[in-house]
Amino acid sequence: NIASPGVFILGKIVINGGKRLFGSVCIHGAKNAVLPVMAASLMNEGVTVIRGCPDIADVRAMCGILNHLHCKTDFKKGCLVIDTSMAEYEEIKAEDTKQLRASSVLMGPVLTRFGKVRLAYPGGCSIGSRPLDIHLHALKCLGASWSVSEDFIEMETTGLHPSEITLRFPSVGATENALMAAAAQCGTTVLYNAAKEPEIESLCAYLEKCGAVITGAGTECIRVRGKGVLQSAEFFAKPDRIVAGTYMAAVAACGGSVYLQGVTPSLCRGFLDVFTGMGMDIRMEGEAMLVQMYHRPVNLHKICTGAYPDFPTDMQSMVLSVASVGEGTLILKEQIFENRFKTVPWLKKMGADITLSGDSVLVKGVETLKGSEVYGEDLRGTAALITAGLAAQETTVIHDADYILRGYMDLCENLKGLGAEIEWENS
Repeated sequence: NIASPGVFILGKIVINGGKRLFGSVCIHGAKNAVLPVMAASLMNEGVTVIRGCPDIADVRAMCGILNHLHCKTDFKKGCLVIDTSMAEYEEIKAEDTKQLRASSVLMGPVLTRFGKVRLAYPGGCSIGSRPLDIHLHALKCLGASWSVSEDFIEMETTGLHPSEITLRFPSVGATENALMAAAAQCGTTVLYNAAKEPEIESLCAYLEKCGAVITGAGTECIRVRGKGVLQSAEFFAKPDRIVAGTYMAAVAACGGSVYLQGVTPSLCRGFLDVFTGMGMDIRMEGEAMLVQMYHRPVNLHKICTGAYPDFPTDMQSMVLSVASVGEGTLILKEQIFENRFKTVPWLKKMGADITLSGDSVLVKGVETLKGSEVYGEDLRGTAALITAGLAAQETTVIHDADYILRGYMDLCENLKGLGAEIEWENS
């Protein structure tokens, strides 16, 4: 269901719920690890090979942007080859950045390669304000000047240089921009209050293959000793932890037994304890993590989202769906984005007992949800509605379901393989 770069297929998902899930599913490569590596490929002026790359709309959109910058991309069977040797500066079109929030990570690489960048404000999912001031501060410390207007961000430099950078918040995107720009400068940059997500460690591993020397990846203080000229490199994408968490949420809500191939407990840090606390049995068997649930989930008292390694905001919507059919009550507090409860009205339409108050919701679990017609409004919210639809009685129709194509590969087919009655229908 993926179209050419920058094109989304409109569709709806139809689910006949109430089926337990059994079987095995292979978790594809991490979107949030692949996209910054695609952006960073601009700086090595050679060839980057990404293996385990998911064929999803966000990757296709980033390919479109790189093609616009005269890079060559070849994407076949999970292997993406990017040749940036002939890259030329072009203003990145607003229609491209509006589709892709991760386009913000192009600021550092484009500025490094060409000395300037003009970028329309990134789009993606409308889940609240995601200010870019932290990105701008980091790049200013490295020698960039910038100006902003109502629609565009413009940056330029006569030459970047190493620096010490302190982020006011451990922003993943700002950390990535700072790391990428620093890796291409001769000398040492020190980044304080850096993001610690596994995707940051993946980017650092790629930049080291390109020639940079990096210490402290996965901690709040990262040191980057750049070489000035980066070399071609190969990158292997680890499984997507949020995709793994999505399948875990589906099993938690529906019941069943599913092997998540290639996934380890350490990959699911931050939300694994939430599912075990709700009663899920989780253990490693060979190269897979087995997740089992044969009773109604038990709601925890309170969960708060936070920066890694705390409970991830990307899992909040799915856990909200699980809690809707759990025993007892749950208070879920959102501390990252202020507009991430768009699924609440749709879950309530399906029979969930949820009270929204500011940045928190109170969920009183009900025994079952009922199928209904609902609408996707963002990537993870649509995944949450799929989770709810799988657990509900009768038929759920999710309109505007194309959001799911941004971050999930073959989700409907994989769930069908686990026993779900689910179909994608083009609009």
